[in-house]
Amino acid sequence: MIKTSWEGNCFLNFFNNKASLGNVDKTIFKSKSTSPYKLLKSTHDQEGRCILPVLHTAGGLVGGDLLEFEVNLEKNSKVLLTTSSAQKVYGSVGISKINPKGTFSKQKNLINILDNSHLEYLPQETIIFANGLYEQKFKVSISETSSFLFTDLIRLGRSSSGESIESGVFRSKLEIMRNNDLYDDWEYVDQIELSKASYSAKSGMDYMPVFGSLIWICKKDFSPSKINNLVGNIKKIFNETDNNLSIGILENGISVRFLGSSSQEARKCFFCIWKQIRSVSGFCEPKYQGVWPLQDSMNY
Repeated sequence: MIKTSWEGNCFLNFFNNKASLGNVDKTIFKSKSTSPYKLLKSTHDQEGRCILPVLHTAGGLVGGDLLEFEVNLEKNSKVLLTTSSAQKVYGSVGISKINPKGTFSKQKNLINILDNSHLEYLPQETIIFANGLYEQKFKVSISETSSFLFTDLIRLGRSSSGESIESGVFRSKLEIMRNNDLYDDWEYVDQIELSKASYSAKSGMDYMPVFGSLIWICKKDFSPSKINNLVGNIKKIFNETDNNLSIGILENGISVRFLGSSSQEARKCFFCIWKQIRSVSGFCEPKYQGVWPLQDSMNY
């Protein structure tokens, strides 16, 4: 029997190389991956943060594809993970006469962040083509002295060509837990399903095809007043825009939702919030990555 679906995996282990860059610690990594994953050349910023773009060489996912992505950050590491292109999920419903209801493509993500380490996982958007079925799961374990920033940007259909999600479905589950041997210390649990019903509902997406989430979990003893100031600054910046943006304060961090019609506008919003988070955390200002598509302006 010829196998037509991908079963790829990627394992990344980041650790601090204290002998590098003089007084600045440098994060380096070891990796192991199979197709369709490919790692592009990594770079470093002035804080020794490892900036690594990941590429999906197949050009998109079809029904039955299974991807596994595992990331470990050893102590005292700083990492920015991103992707070099949007993830495309092609139509599955109605394609096969054997399985006309279609088959989900799935991605499982396991992330472990040890003491005094900081991971920013900022992939480009996922585009669900008409009748595409996609499910992703994230399990994140983080220490009390570490932080995790994650953005997830979803476009339902190719609206520029008049396409919507049709019978497609996007499912996502995110679980973030603090490392604790005594009891389950949950920081954040989020479960989302987007379909034609939620896309067209007035109380849902109201025909706006772009949905985004930004989650930031800070270290456990982070100043509450700094978080409040962060939220205040974000609200001031976006007060005069037409974006549908909501911000919530978590016990240790913030949660942001974006709803609109432009992926570019969502990226701008998230980039702006990322700059604010870097600032309040005492880290260097982020730069727009060259592996991302060129934008007209990043002046927020």
